[in-house]
Amino acid sequence: MTFLSRIHRAAGILFVLIALTGCATPPEETTAGPQVFDPIEPVNRLFFAMNDTVDIFVLQPTAFVYKTALPDPIQDMVRNFLRWLRSPVVIANSLLQGDTDNAGNATRQFLVNGITAGLIDWGQGEDWAYRDEDFGQTLGVHEVGGGPYLVLPLLGPSNGRDLAGRVVDIFFDPLTYIVSGQGAQNAITIGRAGTSAVDFRARNFDQINELKASSLDYYARLRSIYLQRRDAEIRNGEPSEEPLTADGSQEFEDFTPSDRPGSETGELPTKSN
Repeated sequence: MTFLSRIHRAAGILFVLIALTGCATPPEETTAGPQVFDPIEPVNRLFFAMNDTVDIFVLQPTAFVYKTALPDPIQDMVRNFLRWLRSPVVIANSLLQGDTDNAGNATRQFLVNGITAGLIDWGQGEDWAYRDEDFGQTLGVHEVGGGPYLVLPLLGPSNGRDLAGRVVDIFFDPLTYIVSGQGAQNAITIGRAGTSAVDFRARNFDQINELKASSLDYYARLRSIYLQRRDAEIRNGEPSEEPLTADGSQEFEDFTPSDRPGSETGELPTKSN
């Protein structure tokens, strides 16, 4: 498949996603903050069960070997490299959001860390900490609604807005244009996604297992955490004076996933939904 064909296919997918998101009618909002809009919950729960099976039999054991076999500095280098590869996407979305400070920090990280191919984060302890940005967040900053909640096979929680954002971010990634050949691009995409998933699962190994064990409805609990996380990312961590979800729960504030070297994971919430 040629590069032009891939562009046409991605554009077609994006058009369908935007159309579906626009046609979906969310419930009337009774409180501020992200609302639970899950019109295809039975299908989502099916995909959720499939993803959980993959986690139990593939991701969890792989993450266990990863976190026990590799020293912490090597794990940090893996995470640094993945972030370095993503820097152009972060820069583009920061600029689209009008966030020149984060765009400048991401540019500095990309250039300075590029000396070691991103393996070493030379900005640790400096005032240019990494903050991820994607086009789903960009749309949220410009007040585009999230649309229906979705669970994607293998990829996990999402919504109409963030799924469309995934497609747009493909165009911001230089590897889309540098790497030729469908096989090579697929290998890079799968490799990056798989390594990121294993790294995240390893850093949150005990917390996720405890979350599963303590949840009466694991699906609903992760849905709540996802909606709150995305709202917090759109607000760039700024405190919200309104309830984060329709039920007013504070799941994400109680359980903050560890997504960076040296960060600490918060305590698990006691409620199950």
